[in-house]
Amino acid sequence: MFDGAADAAKTALQVGTGAALTLSALGVSAAWPFVAKLYVHQYDPRLFWDAAKVWHETASGVAAARRRITDLLSGVSGSSDERWKSEDGRAFQRRMDAYLDELTSIEIRAWVVTLVLFTAAAATYAMVLFVCLVALTLAAVAAWVLLASVSPISAAEARVLALQVLIKMIGGFVTVESGLTTLLHACAALLGSTIAGDILVETAKGDHSAVADFVQATVSQGPLLIWGTANRLERDLTARGIDGRFPGEGFLMNRFGLPAGSPLPPGLSQAAGAKGVADVARGHQTITGPYVPAQEADGSYTYPWE
Repeated sequence: MFDGAADAAKTALQVGTGAALTLSALGVSAAWPFVAKLYVHQYDPRLFWDAAKVWHETASGVAAARRRITDLLSGVSGSSDERWKSEDGRAFQRRMDAYLDELTSIEIRAWVVTLVLFTAAAATYAMVLFVCLVALTLAAVAAWVLLASVSPISAAEARVLALQVLIKMIGGFVTVESGLTTLLHACAALLGSTIAGDILVETAKGDHSAVADFVQATVSQGPLLIWGTANRLERDLTARGIDGRFPGEGFLMNRFGLPAGSPLPPGLSQAAGAKGVADVARGHQTITGPYVPAQEADGSYTYPWE
């Protein structure tokens, strides 16, 4: 279903960049901010979809195992009137009840992860379709302004109308972008609350193994977390450079008084543009992309000093 989505996003960036360059040459520079946004929204929804299918199989497998164990216990312990009467039997029943509760917890978490990944796949796929539509619209506006440039009067009118269209488009893009960000943040919050809730429940019962497992898992995934953060930072800085202006808000603006919204120093935008072309051609970020850490057989990642 999602095959070709990543290539479509790349094509949209290429078409949008060509349209923005054309419009800039015709005196309509308002199209250029779209290039940075098209660069940021380069997604491959298939990766989310494939991961969701794996988690779906896991959740289904745990659910099937839980049902089989429940049926087996029902056959062993008998009906409610013929429950275990010995202390050993009751201890066994309590242990198995606790085990079934643990399986239920695992099943719930697996279904939550499945839902989040399916949602992320659908959301990023929708965003890819949207950026394709934006790129085609930019191309149409560029073609229209180019055709209208046959006379000075029509060219001036076309530039004014194109500017108005682009202003409305950028407003709509920001709205859609904000919606996507909110949805993905909600997915992340759902995952976080599920994990935190499980840890709190286990800790309240006096079992601190969940906390230890969480810490160990975080440490084991440390190299990937560090690399992912660096990769995201590189992407955002490249997009900011392509945009050609200092951010209008954020931590840096408030703390260091940088010239919000003013143009970047000469040369930075051109360098960022060249890097963006290289990133798209390679299929990954130029600096951090080649250094993605290798995963071990147990799912962990090795630190450089190990």
